[in-house]
Amino acid sequence: MLSFNSTLNVHNKQVILVSNLMGLYYAVMLLGDKIGLPIESFGAKFYGLKKASVVQASGASWTGVFLCTILADAFYVCFKCSEGARLRYCNTALIMACQRLTLQIAHSTQSIRTVAIPVVAKEYTAGLISSFVFIGLFSSVSSTSRLPAGSVWYKPATTTAKCLFGMTLGCLAFFLQMITTDFLAAVSNVKGKRTAVEYAQLDWCAVMLMGLIFGLLFAQMYLTENEQIGFAKVRVGAILSMMYLAYTEKAITPCKNYKESMRMMGAILALAVYAAHGKDIMKKLKRA
Repeated sequence: MLSFNSTLNVHNKQVILVSNLMGLYYAVMLLGDKIGLPIESFGAKFYGLKKASVVQASGASWTGVFLCTILADAFYVCFKCSEGARLRYCNTALIMACQRLTLQIAHSTQSIRTVAIPVVAKEYTAGLISSFVFIGLFSSVSSTSRLPAGSVWYKPATTTAKCLFGMTLGCLAFFLQMITTDFLAAVSNVKGKRTAVEYAQLDWCAVMLMGLIFGLLFAQMYLTENEQIGFAKVRVGAILSMMYLAYTEKAITPCKNYKESMRMMGAILALAVYAAHGKDIMKKLKRA
């Protein structure tokens, strides 16, 4: 039994690491040209665009930042959390992989691919294959998982969990704004009619944002107090990156939307900082 558990422990680590390496490939494709790497832009490689529009390039940047956050979560769980947490993370990652596959299928109809979104065929096929590989990898772990249920996520038991819950609600507010409004028209003051490719990029941006929310729910349900604190520290860095990206795009964002977004991200950042350092803050306040 000990040997089996040890083998399972190694297996779930390997699955998370392999999936992260695959994810890093897409992260480089999304952000590589923006950090000076000599590669094609995401719009050119995956949508066949000769020149990416400002809005599509912005969407690719946000998709990349969200993806990097998901990868950082996974690395943290892989190296800093218990075996039970890793097993449960694979269940969460399986849901995210199925969600991405669903979006790829939604974009695969002939009318969309040939008329609205000129997807590069070889890259689209590779994306479908990678989705099935992700699903297979995480399913191989989930099929061996025999763990009891986690905590009740909507009744946070600690201050740290309450902060994570607040962060979840904040991210959900962004997500709901994206799916219930003409988001591209509302948040961009770039002239011209929005294109199908830009909306397709928005779809991927929304899927990755939902992945961030799944990660927060996972942390609330399955991580211990100390593991949640470490998870919050990872998210502090991620939120700072998002705020910096929003700052760089101030010129293409209407003033009202920019201020609202920065306030919301500031509130989420404050919750993340308190979740990560709340104990130290309270100790210092008591000493004062």
